[in-house]
Order: sequence, then structure tokens, then C-alpha cells
Amino acid sequence: MHGLARLIALAALAAACGDRTDSPRATDGPDGLLRVLAGRRHTAVVPACVPSAAEHDRIVTPPYRGAGAGDPARLREAVVREGAVTVKILYADDATVPASLRRARPAVPVGRPPLVGFIGGAALPALWVFHGGRWRCLVDLDGVVTARLPDAACRTAYERSEHGRCLDFTGALAAAALTADTAARDRLCTLMVEHGCGSVPADDVPVPKQ
Repeated sequence: MHGLARLIALAALAAACGDRTDSPRATDGPDGLLRVLAGRRHTAVVPACVPSAAEHDRIVTPPYRGAGAGDPARLREAVVREGAVTVKILYADDATVPASLRRARPAVPVGRPPLVGFIGGAALPALWVFHGGRWRCLVDLDGVVTARLPDAACRTAYERSEHGRCLDFTGALAAAALTADTAARDRLCTLMVEHGCGSVPADDVPVPKQ
């Protein structure tokens, strides 16, 4: 009887806690992520959503492989905020999504757009990808890139690039910084700083010569 009572108690606890982020019943698409985030107080959203280094590298595009991710504590603090939960597919030109997340969009292959989550109208600092039957979070990839930029002026130009060609250039700059292509990184840094990315209309930035 003792063993049976224990099994009944465990079943009741599982029902009360809801679905874990690593549950086989997790589903793809916005509704699936919404369900995970809506039940965040009853599930191990963080760090269960953080992929291992090997899985991270299977999810992301080549420049981001081996680069790691940001501090999961940032997501852990944000995910327990009060407020309504919403999710959406990330598009680079969606100005309702913080530029830090839009700059990280190239980390996920074209044709497989990640999702972003909001709690109380504030975006969570992660890209969400359904991989291997589970929701995985790629935390603060923008911060990973920023840490690889060589000087304050370049970092400022990168961080203030939120639209147009300046935003387009951040993908190339991120790839150069993450792959230690110093020549391309320095050329792009100079281009973006000299043409005032983040402080002048982005369309004024010329396309670099090949």
C-alpha cells in the first residue's frame, strides 16, 4: 500500500505541475511555446530549455557554433515576471521586437524562424527553437557578439543598429566577430562607425565595395 500511495501522490504532483519543457508532449509552433511559458511557474523552464553545447551547435548557423550563449540567469529573472504571456514568430523587420533579438536572427537557419516570447509586454532575452521534440532557448546571443567586438565605438554602432542597411550589416559583423575574421570585422566596424549607424538614417550607409 505504501508503494501505491507514493505512486498516486507522484501522479497528483505531476498533474499539478503541468507539462515540463522537456515533456514528450511539447508541441511545435506558437501555441506550444505559449503553453510552456504560460505554465512557467510550475515548470522548469530555465535551465531545462538551455541546450547542451553539442545541441546548441546543431541548432545554430555555422558562425554561432562554438560561441556559446549568454547567462541563463537573465532569462530566469525575466520569465517569472507578472503579466500576460504572448509569443510571435521573429522577423528581422518587426520593430515591435527589440533590436537585440532581431540582430540575433541570423543565428537560426533561414526558413526556420525562431519565436520570441513576451511577458507583460516585455520581450524575453532569448530566441526559442523547437528542436528534438523540446523547446530550446538561445539566450542573449546579441551579448555574445557584443563581447567579441574590439572597441567601444564599434560596439555602440552595432548596438544602435536597429533597421535598414545598418541592421543588415550587423549579421555580417556578427559572423566576422564570431569566426575571428579580424579583417572583415575591422572593415565592417569602420564602415558602420564612419557612417553613423544608429545616429543617421540607415539608408545613407553605402554598400561596401567587394
